[in-house]
Amino acid sequence: MRVFISHAWEDKPLALALAQLPDFVDVWVDVRELLGGQTLDPTIVRAIEDSHVFIVLVSRTALAKAWVAKEVDWALAREAQKDRVFVLPVLIEPGIDLRSCAPPFAAFAERLFIDASDTREAGLDKSRAAIGRTLFHWASDWLDQMEPRGDSDRRFVEALEHDLIGFQTRLFAVQAALAWPLATLVQDEALAHLVTVKDEYNRFTEAFIPRLKTMEDPIRWRFGPPAQKGLARLSTFILNEVYHGAAFALNDAIESVNAYEPVLSRDPAALAEADARRAARVGALKPVMDELVERTADYVDTLKT
Repeated sequence: MRVFISHAWEDKPLALALAQLPDFVDVWVDVRELLGGQTLDPTIVRAIEDSHVFIVLVSRTALAKAWVAKEVDWALAREAQKDRVFVLPVLIEPGIDLRSCAPPFAAFAERLFIDASDTREAGLDKSRAAIGRTLFHWASDWLDQMEPRGDSDRRFVEALEHDLIGFQTRLFAVQAALAWPLATLVQDEALAHLVTVKDEYNRFTEAFIPRLKTMEDPIRWRFGPPAQKGLARLSTFILNEVYHGAAFALNDAIESVNAYEPVLSRDPAALAEADARRAARVGALKPVMDELVERTADYVDTLKT
């Protein structure tokens, strides 16, 4: 579990002391002093974004620091995006009334916080234990929600691969069905097959495309930012070049099938033109599908290794 600790520079010694957490916790503590007017630099943003939990050490000094407030603001926005608990306030100074604090710290008045104001060694041990227990319980809750059956990364990758291949297989079936000339496609058996594979493709993509758009956070959680960026590139290709691109263009051929009886069968020139468009649409899909197969295989291999 990766944890970011936000704190005032003056509280650095206590931040480092509290950072001595159980082995399952990987703590990020910034060792630089930031200027009061400085905006969040990319290093800080990446460190917060790549963390599972954001801990903020609340002291009267921290409450007066503009950059600590900026980090908390960013972390609370990240928490809302994640739709799960992400920010853990830790009070390191006694007598602070969170309800009377200015935003964004006032938001902590109605949530779980840990009192770590006893800075004696015994108090620090107690505070570290409380933080460790909280992080362990949070991690357990997330695993129960994300993997109620204890699914492994291997099963996760297998399910993703199954979906990606399922998308390809159904689109290949539509492509193959439309490879026949229009005069053949309108025959009963060929038309029934086309309707079947088209309906199967549509049913599958109705679930697959929205699911694909939500996969980046689980990928980041399991395999890290590089894998998340790889999925983003693959998803962009699927959505733009395949689903909304070459695959969507096949609708023109399907419209020609629907127009065959009332229009095209009576107009040889129009039929020849429509058949040429159908062949072009099907031909244009082939290199896109070849690239999709290659990209999918390469990406899945990176997750398996």
